Amino acid sequence: MSLIGRLLDHSVVFDFDRTGFRRHARAFDPADLAVDLSGRRALVTGANAGLGRATAEALLALGAEVHLLCRSAERGAAAREALARAGGGDRVHLTVVDLGDPASVDACVARFAAQRVDVLVHNAGLLNDARVVTADGWPQETAVHLLGPYRLTVGLRGALAGGRVIFVSSGGALTQRLDVDALQRTTGPYDGVVAYAQTKRAQIVLAAELDAAWPEVAVHAMHPGWADTGGVARSLPRFHALTRPLLRTPAQGADTIVWLAACPRLAGARGDFWFDRRPADAYRLARTREAPGERARLMAWLGECLG
Repeated sequence: MSLIGRLLDHSVVFDFDRTGFRRHARAFDPADLAVDLSGRRALVTGANAGLGRATAEALLALGAEVHLLCRSAERGAAAREALARAGGGDRVHLTVVDLGDPASVDACVARFAAQRVDVLVHNAGLLNDARVVTADGWPQETAVHLLGPYRLTVGLRGALAGGRVIFVSSGGALTQRLDVDALQRTTGPYDGVVAYAQTKRAQIVLAAELDAAWPEVAVHAMHPGWADTGGVARSLPRFHALTRPLLRTPAQGADTIVWLAACPRLAGARGDFWFDRRPADAYRLARTREAPGERARLMAWLGECLG
């Protein structure tokens, strides 16, 4: 990479934006996605819009059977119908699941546990203006980004043997340090952006821990850069208004998700943290490296929550 390219990558703005994607895409190998995924089954959470829908669309185009895992039956059905008409046909399916509700997650596990699952994409996300606590007493972003995905992944471990799990994190995670206490906090001052980023940092750590513990499943984490999605427009309206000309398309944001799901060169490869099809530094800022023992605390707490 040229000196200018390295400087632009360190700028963040011109790394995470669409110009960064276009610059990085010059090094992509077209053969990586010249594949036929016929007979492969992929589950994508939050697949009715944004990055999830772009991921589902791309996997369908490669021939995969894709299951949209959506909280809203109405929005999920509309997405399924649109994707079916666009060429997905009878290879696109809908399962309604609320990742913030353990019973709903368990029902989803029961549906797929006896089948082979080749790819599981944890994309569903939310960013709240005010604190929301679930019926089980957890911050909603923690439940949806961490507890639900962990429960779903553990429940499908047998079905995922030989497959790939992908956690869609965020560039915002790179500003935060793993803090297990903060993930559980339901009182006191609240900043939705920080809470979101803290759970996204936890996803990166969880992916690495699962990948190390499960030799039969490759577990990756990635971040998509800054993409122009409805979620960003709703949750960060000022950021969206200021940066919209620079934002990536949903397809550009989803590119590395699809690559991790489909690239044959990654068969047997262990998990990592990825950005634009390259391993990325999850600790750009030294202060974000977790304290000794914090990873173990995270996994112990998740195990307790799993029951």
